[in-house]
Amino acid sequence: MSISTEVLNTTFADLRGPLVNSFVRSNELFDALNTKARMPMEGGSFIERSFSGGAPARGVGVYVGDELLNMTRRQQVKKFQVEPHRLVVAVNIPKKELQMNSGKLAVIRLIEEYPQTVMEGVKADINAYMLTGASRGIVFQTAELKGLMTLNGQVSSGIGTGVTNGLLDFDTPANQTDTVQNVAKSSSYFHFNQYADISSWASHGLTRLRQVYRQAAHYAGGPGKGPDLCIMDDDTYANFEAFKRDAVRIQLIEDKTEKSNMLGLDLGVAKVYSSLDLDRTASTFSGAASDGVAYILNTDYIEMPMHEAPNISEFKERVGDQDVVTAIFSMQANLISTKLPAHGVVSGGASA
Repeated sequence: MSISTEVLNTTFADLRGPLVNSFVRSNELFDALNTKARMPMEGGSFIERSFSGGAPARGVGVYVGDELLNMTRRQQVKKFQVEPHRLVVAVNIPKKELQMNSGKLAVIRLIEEYPQTVMEGVKADINAYMLTGASRGIVFQTAELKGLMTLNGQVSSGIGTGVTNGLLDFDTPANQTDTVQNVAKSSSYFHFNQYADISSWASHGLTRLRQVYRQAAHYAGGPGKGPDLCIMDDDTYANFEAFKRDAVRIQLIEDKTEKSNMLGLDLGVAKVYSSLDLDRTASTFSGAASDGVAYILNTDYIEMPMHEAPNISEFKERVGDQDVVTAIFSMQANLISTKLPAHGVVSGGASA
């Protein structure tokens, strides 16, 4: 006795929701954005946001009373555009498997073997791409993800409006000139990120982290409004752990899903994670970045607007080309920052 597509879908119906939920909480950044409701549904051809290029007015200055006043607008509100790209994954189960099995336990095994395994690969590839600009190659090749935004500002091969270059540059604000989110970076109108490099953990490792944190907090509104998430490659995190004991206040926290360290910085507290998907040896990193990466992020100023919420369909029989039943996972979205100076990146942290 075989398993029909109808029986397969009856059991799969109870698991489709959990599969989607696990995707939107599949990494540290997604989890933070989901918790803060920073994955809004919206429409349109582009994701558009305005940001301040300085005050949209001009201070007239101190005057005696009879001077001509300069009312020319000095700066203006700017608008960026990012294209929301569609992600599609085909989850196939060979009909041969359906013919050779029967019963609910067999259905559950097939779902664990195919949809769940595929989605684990999808999550790993997307997380790696967002952190490094390179896929792990489990489900997607890097070229198949180039429509998504990456945090890695050394990537300059993205496809589509607003995603040509990654968000965070490994350079000082004055030297950041890439076009990011369809607007050229410039330190003159608040479209840049913070940056520092660690050449020696012993002499200034934690100092550099604090420095970038303070600078980012300043542009986010000051004390209490600084970055809340720090993602490090594993070697940088190992050095952080080794040097944190005496210099930084640490609180170990535990909840239902995770254990994480809290890095107490001068102007607030940020969760610090080691991510194995943040591979500093990836070919997309060069120079100081290949010696370690620590993204210091303020999730109040990161969004992933959804034009199509993540979803997975029922299984349907394929006609003609393959002897399989197929379910489709899809979404249409992209990652954006609404205030780049509120984020930073620190390189070199993997060095001793």
